[in-house]
Amino acid sequence: MTASTRSKLVAALWVLAGALAFSLLFASGKLTGGAIPAIQIIFIRYLSGFATVSGLVALQRRSWPAIRASQRRGLHFLRAFCGVAGGSCNIAAATLMPLADAAALALLQGMFTMLLAVLLLRERVTRGQIVAALLCLAGALVIVRGNAPSGGGMAAIFDAGLAPLLAILGAFLIACEIILIKFLTRHETALSMLLHVNGFAALLLVLPMLLLWTAAPWQQLALLTLLGPMAIAGQLCNLRAYSIADAAWLAPFGYSSVAFAALIGWVMFGDVPSLAAWIGTALIVAGGLVLIRR
Repeated sequence: MTASTRSKLVAALWVLAGALAFSLLFASGKLTGGAIPAIQIIFIRYLSGFATVSGLVALQRRSWPAIRASQRRGLHFLRAFCGVAGGSCNIAAATLMPLADAAALALLQGMFTMLLAVLLLRERVTRGQIVAALLCLAGALVIVRGNAPSGGGMAAIFDAGLAPLLAILGAFLIACEIILIKFLTRHETALSMLLHVNGFAALLLVLPMLLLWTAAPWQQLALLTLLGPMAIAGQLCNLRAYSIADAAWLAPFGYSSVAFAALIGWVMFGDVPSLAAWIGTALIVAGGLVLIRR
């Protein structure tokens, strides 16, 4: 095995580790039995994430001057808002529908990112990208239709309930966050971006938490505080992977999040993905792979 092949395999393992971390975060609402609101879970995640990154900054004091000198706090705040809203939608959707279906709909962020790049960044769209977007859209419609109680006809799409709509809205908001990240990475360090997004997100949620906090067993709350470090670890895994190998080669491994979600749903909750879920996921992944190639 050559050194290049070995480094690519190591990078792929980093991506898989990151995907597993985010799959557990994605399933957190369902793992708590739906007793704790998604917005409360997100608040705990960002607050513990801020504490984790603050510790990293304290260990690397030379990074503090660049963080303090940041001139783009407005964009950091907007990114935090998109992350909070999108993450809340994703966790709520995963609580209300099968995990594998929610994870598959979350992959629509690739299609939305492409559309936003065309509209906001003036990137050109090719025929292949249009085909990819249509594949993603078709996959989403199949999954939404499969979650409808009536189970048939186009009218079923409108009977599917709130959960698929939350998953799609979450994918759009995360795509907005990705566009902001794409801009910020040109000017900000990784620690600066992590500290700002976790700090601003926690501040955004302080007032809602004072009004909506739901009492829960301390054991559950203690476990939820692990979500922040887990999210930071997942992001650092991805950063490590993409520093080793090309993004185009690694991107398909990111789709393992659907497999992890399906496994968690099956083992923990007895959710067996339906035929519609498999077909819809395949279409969305196919569309995502075409986007990567383009």
